[in-house]
Formats: sequence, structure tokens, C-alpha cells
Amino acid sequence: MDDRQILRSNLSRRSLVKGAAAAAGGTLVARSGQVAAQGEPVELRWSMWSATEAELAVWQDLADDVTALHPNITITLETVSFPDYWDKLQTQLASGTEADIVAMQALRMPAFAVRNALRPLQPLIDAEPDFNADDFFEAIQNGLSNQGEVYAFGYDLGPHILLYNRDLFDAKGVSYPSSTEPMTWVQFRETAIALTDADKGEYGFTLPPTFDPFVPWLWSSGGGYMNAEETESTLDSPESLEALNFLFRLMTEDQAITPLTDLANTNFHREAFNSGKVGMQQDGPWQFVNTRKEATFNWDIAPIPAGSAGSITTVNGSGFGISNTTKHPEAAWQALKVITSTESLQKVAKAGRGYPARQSAVPAFVDPSLPPEHVEMVERILNGEIAEVRPFNTTTTWQEIVVMLTRDFVPILLGEQSPEEIIANVQPKFDQLLERHQELLNG
Repeated sequence: MDDRQILRSNLSRRSLVKGAAAAAGGTLVARSGQVAAQGEPVELRWSMWSATEAELAVWQDLADDVTALHPNITITLETVSFPDYWDKLQTQLASGTEADIVAMQALRMPAFAVRNALRPLQPLIDAEPDFNADDFFEAIQNGLSNQGEVYAFGYDLGPHILLYNRDLFDAKGVSYPSSTEPMTWVQFRETAIALTDADKGEYGFTLPPTFDPFVPWLWSSGGGYMNAEETESTLDSPESLEALNFLFRLMTEDQAITPLTDLANTNFHREAFNSGKVGMQQDGPWQFVNTRKEATFNWDIAPIPAGSAGSITTVNGSGFGISNTTKHPEAAWQALKVITSTESLQKVAKAGRGYPARQSAVPAFVDPSLPPEHVEMVERILNGEIAEVRPFNTTTTWQEIVVMLTRDFVPILLGEQSPEEIIANVQPKFDQLLERHQELLNG
């Protein structure tokens, strides 16, 4: 059974329908007014990325829950933008000034695991028989582990999908995309063009100015970004170039992608879509919290379009771990259990900040009173019922690769160089960083 089959099996057997009952031990926040015994006063720092006040409110609520349960523990939440977070974390690790509780994305776990940034959690799990680590979806826990060691507990996992503006579709007389049958690339292109009126500043599509959203397109054309051995980049394969040229032509010839005017603004796509001037946005369920807050139009979701290899999207997630140098490991453990408990992840799910990493919190993700209407599509994608999901595999040098790709690859969205020209520049740099990755793996 390969990684994709394992992922599908793990998610389908823990689905919303089949695994809705709360798992024993999943909820750790005090109930009925119970408060944990007090100890000496402890002040903890919790580092996390956050782009909006709506996101910040979710995390601050969980920090307050820790103090409610453990009155001797207070938490200071430290947030910056997503790309700045990783630069800041690397600087803090180098100087030994990182926070006690550290947010970690599964994509970047290998890079930080080799630096011993986070405290192994298995000894803490083993010391508490009632703690139900099996309540976390196996896919995200595998992503937040390295070489068999657990370093963080997940708060979310999810696929890249399309969010679309129903009102703009109605105004243009364009049919909504199906929530169960992915559009073909031909249908997607026709739809994006039909939604575009550049004179009015209206465009069919926008996607984040980062490398991650390109991956579903690469896979859906039969291509990819590196080989299975993690020794060579495959961005120059005919299949990968097919995907890149499809998006390049959609921007330059069809002019159906929002012109990228601020490459440094990683929220550019969200701001463009929520302005009401864009028909379709590529992102994930973690974006619902902002779209519900900022969009003044009716919106819904659809699967990633299907290329010659089908509709294939990424699954990724994030979580929280304990710094390996914290001076308060016991207090940090108590706090970590609270912010990743069932009750906390129910709050995360209800707010639309992500599909929860705990199976016992999944029912809270569905709220018929809030958009999107077809919210169940997220789970159906994760279960492999719609399209295909693959783990987004990364390397110990992924942070360096991301920095390079953001600088040299993502400008493909500016439409100033062809994909072939850009890949000719990127390929040797990617390969060099993969070589360094192999050196780190082999000691």
C-alpha cells in the first residue's frame, strides 16, 4: 500500500459520518467549573502565524482557555505573517530565543526536526495513559513526526480547493462549478475567461503568490516537483511544463488571472477575491475564517480542475509543539494539551480556521448556517471520494527551497518570462538543495 492509499484509508475510516462520536480522552479542557491545581506562576510564549484579526481571535481564545484551566499559566501570543514566521523562527533558533510553544507546518517539519527544534512528545504521551493520541488523524500526525518520533500535535489538515464567487457567476451568466465532479482544464479555462472583464477589473481566477498552489496543477498534468528519491527536481519534465504553460497562457494570453501587483503580499489573492472582483480563488479550508469575515457576496467551493492525470490535490496541515529549550516544559505540556484538545479544535473548526486534526472535532466543521454550502466536499476530497489527495512531501532543506522558489519561480505569475526560461534558472538551484538534503540525511 503506497502513501496515497494509506492516506485515503486513514481518512475514510475516520470520516465525518463514520467517526463522528467524540473519542475518549480527546477533550482536555476543564468542564463543570473544574480547574486544575495551581502551581508556581509561569509565563509562556506561543509563536504562531496570523494574517488577520479574525485568525488572531481564534488563537487568543485558546490561549485564554489555558489560563482558565491553569490559573498559574499565562500565555503571550506572538504572531507574524506566514512567510515572516519561518524567517523569524530560524533566527530565534540560532539565538536560543524561540517561544515555549511553537507552531509547525508539516511541510517544514523535516527541516526543523534535524535541528532538534522541538521536544519529542512520545515520553509525555506514554506518561499519561488517558491521553488519546490516536484521536488525531494519522495523516497529519505522520506529517508532524520525523523518523518515527512525534514532535507536534495537529490542529488542522486539508486540501487545496477552489473558492468561487456565486454572485459574479450569476452576473456573468456562468454556471457554477460542480462540487462533486471536477472541471476539466478546458472547462476551467472557458469559465475563467467568461468571468473576466479587465476593463472593470474583474478576473476569473487568482492563486496565492507562493509555490504550494502550483503543486496540484503539476500533479494533475502527470508532473511533479521532485523525484521519489528526493535527489532531482522534476519541474523540467514535459508534464510539469504543460501545467506551468497552461497557467502562464491563462495569465498572458487570456488575461484571466488577476495581475500580480505585489509579489511580497502573500494575502494578495485573498484580498483580490474578497473584494468581489474575482470569480475563483485557490486556497484551502483554513481560509474560510477570513472569507466569512471579509466577503460581502455569496460564495461556495469546488474541487481542483482535472488535467490529463485527473484532479489531484495536496493534503497538508499544521500543529503545535514544545520548544526543545523551554525552561517550563511541564507548563508547556499542560498548555499544549489544552490548545490541541477536542474542545479547542472544535472552536478552530467552527471559526472556519481549518478542518480539525482530531476526528472527535470534525462534526463542528459543518455549520449549515454558514458558507460554504457544500462544506462536506472537503471531507469527501480527503476521503478520496472526489478527486485524489497526496501528501505534500518535503525535505530537510525545504525552507531554503521555498525561499528560492518564491524568489525565482513564483515570478512566473508576473508573466514576464516563459516557464521554460524560469525553470532553466530554477532547476540547478533546486537540485543543489536536494543534494544538500541528502547530505543531511546521510550524516
